[in-house]
Amino acid sequence: MADNAVTLNQAATASYKWTDEDTQALILWRAVNRPLFTGKRHASVEAYNVFLKERGLEGRVDAKALKKRWENLTSKYKDLKRPRTGVSTEGGGVTAASWKWYTHMDEAIGSRPSVTPPALFASSSREVAVTPPPPVERGTTSTFSTPKRQRVDRVEELLNALRESDGQHEEAMQEMEREQQRRDEAREREAREAVEREEWRFQKLVERDERRHREAVEREERFHREMREREERREREAAGREERLMAILEKLCK
Repeated sequence: MADNAVTLNQAATASYKWTDEDTQALILWRAVNRPLFTGKRHASVEAYNVFLKERGLEGRVDAKALKKRWENLTSKYKDLKRPRTGVSTEGGGVTAASWKWYTHMDEAIGSRPSVTPPALFASSSREVAVTPPPPVERGTTSTFSTPKRQRVDRVEELLNALRESDGQHEEAMQEMEREQQRRDEAREREAREAVEREEWRFQKLVERDERRHREAVEREERFHREMREREERREREAAGREERLMAILEKLCK
């Protein structure tokens, strides 16, 4: 049973599609919560479980996979931050300027400003090909701001983006709850209307049976009344005939 549970968990982890939003949130969270990673046994697993719970990824990604992803990001950042001398950029390989997570990782764990990624040597020339710095962030007044200030601004931007994402997620969840409530109310209304229809149908059946019974009683009473009237009429006619006969006999006797 335990092996089956592990297999199912691994399958769920492998099937989850990691998004750029998840990666950005992981980098920011890892930088802010660095004190959680004390180096003690199982400390990193417990810390990553906190992240999974906050992101609502429990059951879809496990802490070991999350740890491996962070290690891959860190390794990639270190390779790009201190590339080997003479590395070529003409082959289309990933560089500090082209890797989309370099700026985020440099602000999270780097010691140099993100606006000056390491330069690489072009293979066709011994001259240094300096990569252009990224555009100046809104709210900054100079590209020569201190690295610490740049990292603080970037962290604030990432926090705002994360808050906005969380707000959109919460709004979507609230809309889903409202939609579910509307569906529940519609089902309750349909069930109530169905009960009312059944009660109305039953009432109609009762009224029909009562009407039929009343009509049957009236027919029977009318039949008996007509029978009595016919008997009384016959008796009167018989009495009238007898009186006429007696009158004729009396006249004959005279």
